[in-house]
Amino acid sequence: MKNKKIHPVILSGGSGTRLWPESRLSFPKQFLKINSKYTLIQETLLRIKNKSLFHSPILICNDEHRFLITEQLRELGIKPKLIILEPIAKNTGPAVAIASFIVKEIEENGKIIILPSDHKINEKNKFQNAIKQSTKICEENKIVTFGIEPNEPDTNFGYIKKGKIIDGKNKIFVADKFEEKPSLNKAKEYLKNKKFLWNSGIFFCKAKTMLNEIAIYDKKTFTNSINAVKKANKDLVFLRLSKKYFSKTNAKPIDIAVLEKSKEVVLKIFKVGWHDIGSWSSIYNLSKKNKQKNILKGSIETMNVENSLVQSENQQVMIIEQKNIVVISTKDALLIMPNDKNINIKKSIENLSKTNKEKILFHPKVYRPWGSFEVLLTKKNYQVKKLIINPQQKISLQKHLYRSENWIIVQGKAKITKNNKNFKLVKNQSISIPKKTIHRIENIGKETLIIIEVQSGERLLEEDIIRLEDIYNRD
Repeated sequence: MKNKKIHPVILSGGSGTRLWPESRLSFPKQFLKINSKYTLIQETLLRIKNKSLFHSPILICNDEHRFLITEQLRELGIKPKLIILEPIAKNTGPAVAIASFIVKEIEENGKIIILPSDHKINEKNKFQNAIKQSTKICEENKIVTFGIEPNEPDTNFGYIKKGKIIDGKNKIFVADKFEEKPSLNKAKEYLKNKKFLWNSGIFFCKAKTMLNEIAIYDKKTFTNSINAVKKANKDLVFLRLSKKYFSKTNAKPIDIAVLEKSKEVVLKIFKVGWHDIGSWSSIYNLSKKNKQKNILKGSIETMNVENSLVQSENQQVMIIEQKNIVVISTKDALLIMPNDKNINIKKSIENLSKTNKEKILFHPKVYRPWGSFEVLLTKKNYQVKKLIINPQQKISLQKHLYRSENWIIVQGKAKITKNNKNFKLVKNQSISIPKKTIHRIENIGKETLIIIEVQSGERLLEEDIIRLEDIYNRD
């Protein structure tokens, strides 16, 4: 009897720059809660929480996000099959190749569904039914793509053109051709044409079918992806890919590298309440609005404002006589732009990264496997942070070449390593750590350890850390 269950693979390597400043490289958009008590990646995980249809999930993510991923899983009580760690960003082509190879090794005729981690799908049952309706053609060694009927001209999506119909009942067509993100005029043409669908980025097939097509159309990625797995290191539930081989793969989306060339791709219409959370305007479009068609979150005061999204994390914001704008205020950044889905802020983000890389990389609050830290104040030669260290956790044994640190305990019990000596500190006690001193903080209490850290020195960036020993296996 054939195994009907599917191996779900969740791709979590995106950076989500179009949702800056909420989304940063260290905390991208799949970890945000958008009109939900769950994050986007948790919603994706819950969508495949059906033991009769799906195996345990396989996740592929950036090495830096592995502890964020495990926390997302822990909160839902979901145990993954595997978490694959990419040493560098390489787009979806290598990720799909690696996942396909691993699933084929687990089950020769195993079926695989590739899922982005940052989509919203309102109709979970319709989503699962669409997959069931595609199973027969999947078994015939076809790659099923899922297309969304467009309701507006959108330049942020790739498009797929419907060819001849294969299965009228289940609305499955030949995938005639893939079209990359078009100009606005082209997008308007596609909307009128009715034969073009948005590419959802969700693919369903046998793992070996996908692998065979990658071998034909992207041999370099095929060979190096397999070697990256064969030379990988297993670390608990994590699989650390070989950087030597993974770096040799082509950094291309699977659509461009393989699917648009393959003769085995079919297209199924996907009516499941699908939304790609790719921009602030897309969040505006799917959110509940007030009488003036505004979305206001935080301390906001408006006068004669319409069709706008305004949210503030902690500042009082006042907007007067404006229409069709987006204003996003966080503790350390402010974004103001037109409320238009066809405006791409990626170029502005690239420019900012050249002058202030930290604002692209990190939130004021940065999550670490031991807890988190929050930047409270930054000046030229000093910085103040709040460290939150979870019970029984500890930072790496480390030193800094360019900065000194002073720690004040405000809650909990700490064990401090300072060169060859250990100190136990409690509330209101403090200690100084000069630069080049080997040091570590450990929470030895049952409650959260909170420390105020004052840094001073010529360089205050996070890259000024030399780790000598780390229980989380970080470099």
